[in-house]
Amino acid sequence: MSDAVILEDEDPREFHSPFDLALDWAAFEAFKWLVLGHILFVIGLALVLYFQVPNGAIWATPLLAAPLVWKGRQHRLWAKAAVLLIGFTAAHYLGVQAALATHRQTGLLPEPSLLAGFAGGAVGAAASLGLCALFGLLRSGAATLVFAVFGTVLLAMTGSLTVYLYLTTGASGETPFEALVQLLKIYTPWQILFAYVLAKVLRPDG
Repeated sequence: MSDAVILEDEDPREFHSPFDLALDWAAFEAFKWLVLGHILFVIGLALVLYFQVPNGAIWATPLLAAPLVWKGRQHRLWAKAAVLLIGFTAAHYLGVQAALATHRQTGLLPEPSLLAGFAGGAVGAAASLGLCALFGLLRSGAATLVFAVFGTVLLAMTGSLTVYLYLTTGASGETPFEALVQLLKIYTPWQILFAYVLAKVLRPDG
C-alpha cells in the first residue's frame, strides 16, 4: 500500500497516544479553549490588580478553564465545574502557598532560589491533574498517567524558571500595569504549558 493511500485512510479525528507529542483533534480543541481562558485570566488579573483585590490572581483562576467548561457544558457539567473551576482555584492557592513557604525557607540565600517556583509549580500541577484523575476526567490508560507525571515535572521546572525570573527582575511594579507585566512572567508560560499538558490528557467528551 502506498503512502498516499495510507494518508487518505487516516481519520483526522483519530486520537493520538499521549506519547505522541502532537495534538490530536480533541486535544487541539481543548488547547484552543484553554488559551482563550488564559486571555480571560489576563484580563481578570489586570482588573484585580487595578482594584487591589487581595489574592486577586487566585480569585481570577476560574477564568482559565471557564471557556472549556462552557464548551463542554453538555457532558458532566457539574464534575467539570467542580474540578476545572473550583478545584483549579484551590490548586492555585496550594501552589502559591508552597512557593511562599519555600521562598521563606530559602530567604537567607544570597540570591533567590529556584526551589520556590519548583515547589509551587509541582504542587499546582499535581493537585490539578490529580483532581482530574480522581473525577474521571482523564483519558484512560497507563500512557496518560505517565504523561501526566511527565507534565507535572515539566510544569515544576517551568515554575522554577519563571518565579526565579520574577524575583530577579523586579517582583513588584509601581503601577498596576507594571505589576501585571511582572506577574505574566510567571503565569503566561506556565498556563500555556499547562493548557498543553491538560489538553493532552483530558477525555475528549465535550
